[in-house]
Amino acid sequence: MLTGLGVALLCALPFLTHLTGDYKPTPLPLEDLIVWRTVCYISVILLLPLTNLLRYVFLRLNQTMPALAPIIDIDALAKQRYLCTVSVSLGVMMIIGSFGAIMYILGDSVNTLYILTLVAGLGVFLYRPKLDEYHAIVHALTLMEKTR
Repeated sequence: MLTGLGVALLCALPFLTHLTGDYKPTPLPLEDLIVWRTVCYISVILLLPLTNLLRYVFLRLNQTMPALAPIIDIDALAKQRYLCTVSVSLGVMMIIGSFGAIMYILGDSVNTLYILTLVAGLGVFLYRPKLDEYHAIVHALTLMEKTR
């Protein structure tokens, strides 16, 4: 459901931006626009692999971090932990999508808006919730509870 909301937001982003994009009080000079576009693209190029690394760390923490209290419902704890992982990944993808909207509002072309929105959509697809990751967390928590 969270991923569906993210996809819906990314699909609506270009339309909403076009509505507000007609109001451009003072577009940035071309030199400043090129600098900001470059900063956005470099940020996106760094954020995608960083999100993958962050997701890997979160998944390992979800599997190895002991519970503070005795585990009553392993599935509920695993869902809570995995939801945090998915939320962080999706949040970073929304930031990437918002870079395109910000650049378009600042006066950049519509190409930057579409490119960054599509890259964010690709990230949502790559970092969507996966059943095997969730089952790995449940399995690790079950083993951890048995050894307790």
